[in-house]
Amino acid sequence: MSYLIAFILVVLSGLVFLLLRERRWRRREQAIRDLLDRADALESHLHSCRERMQTLRGMLVDLPEEMTGDADEALAADHKVQAALRDLLQHRLWIQQKAAEAGQDELDTAVAALRQSQSSMQQQLHRLDEITAALREAQAR
Repeated sequence: MSYLIAFILVVLSGLVFLLLRERRWRRREQAIRDLLDRADALESHLHSCRERMQTLRGMLVDLPEEMTGDADEALAADHKVQAALRDLLQHRLWIQQKAAEAGQDELDTAVAALRQSQSSMQQQLHRLDEITAALREAQAR
């Protein structure tokens, strides 16, 4: 009887171990997938930002200087977009070279960094949209 209980405990321990291991593997897999998806989304936002900035540059030609202060300031961030694209490339290289061996904490930190960058980029895109709308309104006058 005691052998049966010992056998059941060993089997249950093995099952718990396998379930925990599977859970960790899924969490890790999800973090890597999230990293790749967020990197793609951030790259898309950066390219969109660059396109909007080019549109703004074209709009500024038609307006007097006193009306273009906010737009000039927003367009001065072009080097930041370029730097962000370089940082994103570094992130992608890290994912390619290190993600397989990285600990879960490192993966979670990388996901959080991309999430923060994506949030900042969305704020910048919103600001560009507001400036573009204001410039279009000024052009219509």
